[in-house]
Amino acid sequence: MTRLIDLTKKIQKQNDIESLEIVLHLFEPKIRVSLKQTSPQEREDLYQELKIRTIEIVRQYDFHSTYGFWEFTDILRKQYYMEYAESK
Repeated sequence: MTRLIDLTKKIQKQNDIESLEIVLHLFEPKIRVSLKQTSPQEREDLYQELKIRTIEIVRQYDFHSTYGFWEFTDILRKQYYMEYAESK
């Protein structure tokens, strides 16, 4: 199975429709569960909106503005240290 990040890159660089369909299929269960929190009359419209929004997010995702694992753990460590220091 291809990773989500690889699918996203293919969508952005090659406008690969097949990869976009795979991404939408991967998010389908989450979208369906989220729809259960709304009234039945509004579910179909909201379903379409959520799929459109998912497509927009995938197409606009910026790989350079996200943290790597170690960068993220350093940020959490610093945040935890600041909160710990303030609590004393």
